[in-house]
Amino acid sequence: MDHIGAIIGKRLNQHHLGESARASQILVKANQFLQKRLQCEEDEVRAFRLKDGVLYIGTVGSVWSQEVFHEQEAMMKKIREEHGAKSVLKIVIKSLTTD
Repeated sequence: MDHIGAIIGKRLNQHHLGESARASQILVKANQFLQKRLQCEEDEVRAFRLKDGVLYIGTVGSVWSQEVFHEQEAMMKKIREEHGAKSVLKIVIKSLTTD
């Protein structure tokens, strides 16, 4: 199965989609981590962007922002273990709009 993953990764990189696919994987992992650790719903807390090593997490309300703040080091450690030391360099917490 690892062989198939290597082939897919190679093809994605050939078409310059590797970084986008990697960012998507990291966003999925971050959201799984947040939902499990914080017992929250995706509309309350969600990782929504990864650009230049900065992971953006949106929250609804200051309480969720504080919860994410307290879990950010553990989340970065988990992601770095799976995706490399430079996969997430910083986390930025933003307010989600409820529109």
